[in-house]
Amino acid sequence: MGFAHLDRFAGRPSWLAQRTTPRQRLWIALAAAFAAGLMPPGAWRALGVLAILVALGVRAARLPLRALLRRLAQALPFFLLPALALPVSVPGPTALEVGPLALTEPGLLRAGEIVVRATLAVSAVTILVSITRASDLLAALESLPLPRLLTASLALGYRYVYLLNDELERSGRALRSRLGQASRLRFWRARALSLAHLFIRAHERAVRIHSAMLSRGYRDRLPSLQPEVRGSAVWSVAIVGLLGVVWLGGVLEVIA
Repeated sequence: MGFAHLDRFAGRPSWLAQRTTPRQRLWIALAAAFAAGLMPPGAWRALGVLAILVALGVRAARLPLRALLRRLAQALPFFLLPALALPVSVPGPTALEVGPLALTEPGLLRAGEIVVRATLAVSAVTILVSITRASDLLAALESLPLPRLLTASLALGYRYVYLLNDELERSGRALRSRLGQASRLRFWRARALSLAHLFIRAHERAVRIHSAMLSRGYRDRLPSLQPEVRGSAVWSVAIVGLLGVVWLGGVLEVIA
């Protein structure tokens, strides 16, 4: 199957992967994301310390900077769009004029703070997703107090994406064998016309796979013969505690 890039860095040995389990890394990523999101406004020193910790996490995970930036670029536009409205909507003294728009100083600071918070939170989650296999991450999500229907839907959706990609590769090979040396335009036209047939085939195959899962004991959770990976919680508790101290320092920074 394709989509190997999802687990591209999951098998790479690193300090973080060797000393924490997928469940512990999930709690660390959530703690870092909540620390960034719940940091009081104006706690720039605490955000700087948190940025250093996230940078150390990238180093400990042996995640290439280019891969991190590429995945950040896919998520940050969702946070940049709301932040763009703050410099012109938040009242305050004008710091910069861009044509007919007057950008206020408080608005620029608030927009910059939102971008920094979002970058740190998404970076922490990106580290988790990059060094943890998707199957292990789905198993770790079951430790959270989430509805069983939600985790089951995520697991089935993950497998269905792989199934769609596999059927897409099969149909592509069939089209190339039939069209031969046809032009790229003709190939993509034939591919567009075969999309409906692709989804029908994928749906029929998904029904067969689901029936096979039910016959093997699937009841919102697929039984596994692999033993659950257990590790020491010392490092994960220490990292989560350090993130909590950084958040508390941000609260004290604003109060003082």
